[in-house]
Amino acid sequence: MSSTPSIVRGATTADEPQLWELLRQMWDENGLFPMSETKVQFYLDRVLRPETVATEDTGPRGIVGVIGPSSYLEGVIMLILAPVWYSDTISLQDCVNYVREDCRHSEHAKALIGYSKAMTDEIRKGHPEFKLMVGVVSTKRTQPKIRFYRRQMAEIGSVFLYPYDEGDNHSERANSP
Repeated sequence: MSSTPSIVRGATTADEPQLWELLRQMWDENGLFPMSETKVQFYLDRVLRPETVATEDTGPRGIVGVIGPSSYLEGVIMLILAPVWYSDTISLQDCVNYVREDCRHSEHAKALIGYSKAMTDEIRKGHPEFKLMVGVVSTKRTQPKIRFYRRQMAEIGSVFLYPYDEGDNHSERANSP
């Protein structure tokens, strides 16, 4: 169990090795497709080193919040500024919201969602129509995760997958309790 307070801070480049550890754990638990380390590094570079992204570059930008010291991160949330496919309106969208398994009896998950809401509220001061969109894409303990999110935010949809192959990297059905 975690002894670190559930306080989220902005990630720095010093966190990168531990970020990779958490991202690999998250993928191992929830990944539906093969992980492209090149693509993950592309996103990490853009959110951890925004000063290296050219002004005219219209690719993704974002922020990463973490819990714990750089030597042992316990939770991570990565949020990207991007439009949905049918609009030019930018919103904040989650890529990752993950708490290390041995730290899940903490308030970390709630703190990470709170961080994303606080970032949204800060942006809304200058852009009142700005929105945050998060989702649950998981093959393990999906329903408890959905119930948790319902207590934090308004539910506006669901995600479906076809075909679902129980023989993939994940053995538990998505709708199990």
